[in-house]
Amino acid sequence: MQFKQLFKHVFTIALFCISFVPGFAQVPGTNPPPIPGAAAPTYAPVKLDGRTLFELMGTSGLSAAERADKVNRRLLSLVSRDEPLPLFSRRDIATHSDETTILIDGDTILAVTDADAQDALTTRDDLALLWGQKMVSTVNDEYTVHANFISGAGILIRNSISDFEVSTIKWLPKLAGALVILAVFSLIGRLNLRAIMPLIERAHFDSNRRHLVRTVVYHGTWGIGLLAALSTLGLNSASLAATIGISGIVLGFGFKDILSHLFAGFMLLLGSQFHVGDQIVVKEFEGTVERIELRALYLRTYDNRLVIIPNGDVFTSAVISNTDSAFRRREFIVRISYQDNLERALSIALEAIGTVDGVAEVPTPDILVDELALTTVNLKVRFYTHSQRADYLRVGSQCMAKVKEAFESNNMWMPSDIQSLSIENLDKLVQPRTITHQGS
Repeated sequence: MQFKQLFKHVFTIALFCISFVPGFAQVPGTNPPPIPGAAAPTYAPVKLDGRTLFELMGTSGLSAAERADKVNRRLLSLVSRDEPLPLFSRRDIATHSDETTILIDGDTILAVTDADAQDALTTRDDLALLWGQKMVSTVNDEYTVHANFISGAGILIRNSISDFEVSTIKWLPKLAGALVILAVFSLIGRLNLRAIMPLIERAHFDSNRRHLVRTVVYHGTWGIGLLAALSTLGLNSASLAATIGISGIVLGFGFKDILSHLFAGFMLLLGSQFHVGDQIVVKEFEGTVERIELRALYLRTYDNRLVIIPNGDVFTSAVISNTDSAFRRREFIVRISYQDNLERALSIALEAIGTVDGVAEVPTPDILVDELALTTVNLKVRFYTHSQRADYLRVGSQCMAKVKEAFESNNMWMPSDIQSLSIENLDKLVQPRTITHQGS
C-alpha cells in the first residue's frame, strides 16, 4: 500500500510538471475546429549571398518559393552591373489599384500585394519602400565587396555584427524565459524531493531504492523543465519528442556500452544486492562501497584508494559481499609436534581464543585436525567475528597471539615442517684418489 501511495505521488508530480510544457498541456478534443479554406500561409526567404532580407508569401498565381526565386535571380543580375545603384526612394514605387511595384534602376523587381501589407501590419507603399531600401542597400554592399577587397571586408564585418545584434535582440526574451523556466523547475525538483522523502521513509526503502527514487524524481523534473525551456526557445514539442526518439535510436547504437552501464545501474539499485557501506569484492578489487550511481560503482579500497567500476562490469561479474551477514568465519593453522598431547592442545587453543573480545559465542568456535604432516600435526582454528574488515583482522590477530602465548606457557612448541635427508651406503662411496709426485 505504501508503494502504491509513493507511485501515485510521483505520477501526480509528473503530471504537474508536464502541465508547464507548451504543447503538452492541451487536452485532445479541446482545440477549436479548423476553419475551412483557412490554411496557414507558407513563406520563402529573399536572399542575397546567404543573407535573408525578408520573406514572401505566395500569391494566387505563384507559390512563395517561386515568387522568392524570381526576386533572388533579379537581385543577382543587379549585382553584376558595372556601377552601384542610386538610393531607393518613393519615386521608385509605382502604385496601382491592387498592388505596388518596386522599381530598381528602371527594372521591375517585385509587386507588393494587399496580403503582404496585411501580413506586415502596414500599408503597401510603406512596405514597398522598406523592402526596396533593403534590396538596394544589400546590392550595393555586394557590389563593393566584389569591387574593393578592403572596403568589402569592412562591409562584411559590419553586416555580421549587425546580424548578430539583431539575432541577439530577437533571442534575448526567449533566452530569458528559458532560463526562468529552468530556475523554476530546479526549485520544483527540490520541492519534489522534500515532498517525496516522508513517503520514502514510511515505505522503509533501503539506501539503494531511496537513491534511485530521488534520482528519478529530481532528474525527471529537470528533463521536463528542459523540454519546456526548449519549447520557449521556439522548438515544437512534438517535433522535439520525435527528434529525441530518433536520436535515442542512433545514439543507442553509438553509445551502447554507456547505455548498458545505465541500465545495469538501475538493476543494481532496484535489486539491492549490496548497499552503500557494504564491503565487497568485484573482480580483483576489494573495499567498501562508497557510492552507487547510475553509471558506475565507487569502491574505496582498504588502503584508501578509490576504484570506479562501470555498472555493466559489476552486473556481469561475480560479486562477493563480505558484510551481507553480521558475522564472518575466520580460521588459521597451528602446528604441534607428534609428541604433544592432542586433546590437551585442542583444549588450550580453544580456551585461549575464548578470552578474546570480539569472538562470537554463536556459532561456537571449534578446532579441527586439518592434516597429519611429516613432522607436525596441523590444527585448524575456526571462529566467527564481525564481518567488517577491521574487526576481522583485529580479532584474528589477537586470537593467533593468544594461542601462541598459551602454547608457550604450557611448554608446547609449534615446530615448522622439517625435511630430513638420508644418505645410505656411505662405505661404498668412492674414496678420493691420492696423487703422488715422483722425483726426477
